[in-house]
Amino acid sequence: MADTSWANNPKLKNIDPRKLNILLELIKEADGKPMDKLIPLLVNANKKVQQQNMSFSKDESDVVIDLLSKNMSPTEKMQFEMIKKMMANRK
Repeated sequence: MADTSWANNPKLKNIDPRKLNILLELIKEADGKPMDKLIPLLVNANKKVQQQNMSFSKDESDVVIDLLSKNMSPTEKMQFEMIKKMMANRK
C-alpha cells in the first residue's frame, strides 16, 4: 500500500476533498516515473482541478512538487525546478 502520510502535511490542512483526491491519483500515477513522464501527469492534474473551477494554492503546489521530486537525482531536481519556475511565470 502506498504511503499517504504526506496527506497529513499542515499545508494541506484545509484542502478541498476533490483536490485531495486528484493529488492522491497524481501521486499514485507518478510513483516510480522518470521526470519526463511527470510533467504530463502534473499538467493533467492541474486541468482536472481547473475543470472543477478550482486551482492549487502555492502551499498545495509546493507539497506536490516536493513529493514528485523526492526520488530525483540532483540534475533532475534542477531541471524540475526550472520547469516549475517557467510554469509559475505563465500565470
